[in-house]
Amino acid sequence: MTSSLYQAKVGDGIKQKGIKRTDSLFSSPKEAITEAFALKKKIDGQYNHKIEWDYDGEITGTSSNLKILKGYLNGDQESHAFYLQILSIKKSDKHSVISPIQPSQLSAKDQKALDNAVKWYA
Repeated sequence: MTSSLYQAKVGDGIKQKGIKRTDSLFSSPKEAITEAFALKKKIDGQYNHKIEWDYDGEITGTSSNLKILKGYLNGDQESHAFYLQILSIKKSDKHSVISPIQPSQLSAKDQKALDNAVKWYA
């Protein structure tokens, strides 16, 4: 039986690059999703909370590359999207697992989006 490790990534729509903690692999999707929402809080702060997140959007992708939430700076959907993404890789001996960053507080919408993403993996 092969098992997977998960990684949280946030896509920056302005800089057009992904943001993740180096060597941050998690043993469960829930841990990676929790980390993604902690990174979301960080990027929201960098852009003065002007990113409008699309909580009604669908979760897209596959179990190895899942985008769980999209957002746009000032709601401009013509611009490049910000996104929360969960990547999955096969576990090997060279990978080590760490603990996720826990977001200090989650809004009700963030909590619902987190719960929906966790259910997707169930």
